[in-house]
Amino acid sequence: RPRRSITVRAGLDEKDPSPSPVASSSTPSWLPLFAIPALGGALFGYDIGATSAVVRLLGTGSSDLGSLDSLQLGLMASLPLLGAMLASGVIIGAGDAKIGRKTELYTASILYAVGTAIQSLSGSLDLILLGRIVYGLGIGVAMHAAPLYIAETTPSNLRGKLVSL
Repeated sequence: RPRRSITVRAGLDEKDPSPSPVASSSTPSWLPLFAIPALGGALFGYDIGATSAVVRLLGTGSSDLGSLDSLQLGLMASLPLLGAMLASGVIIGAGDAKIGRKTELYTASILYAVGTAIQSLSGSLDLILLGRIVYGLGIGVAMHAAPLYIAETTPSNLRGKLVSL
């Protein structure tokens, strides 16, 4: 019995105007759906490491902010976690199913960017601390939405592996 080969052509179908997938694509379709939300976790991990180095530097008094006391250094390190806790509480209270995972991820990226901009452009400790809280709000939203979005968009045989990464 002869084998039939099935070819998937890229292009537009007369009935369906959306492009059809290319069979020879080497990138799995789930990879972008996993990689983009997973960056939220990577940014959080990077921030923890970077904060450690910055707090050590600020503790020496060799910055434009002058010498910071232990309370100010503690606020620098812990305010993003407070922002993350507040954002998680708000999302849980508002009902995340109503908001939607994509909207949550867009919101997280905006909060990350705004918080980073405030910290980068500020010249006073108060504005830096405000930026740390806003950045923390982004962390809270991303840490809430990213695992759920990954679980909802990846194939069931990879779901546990990808969510745990």
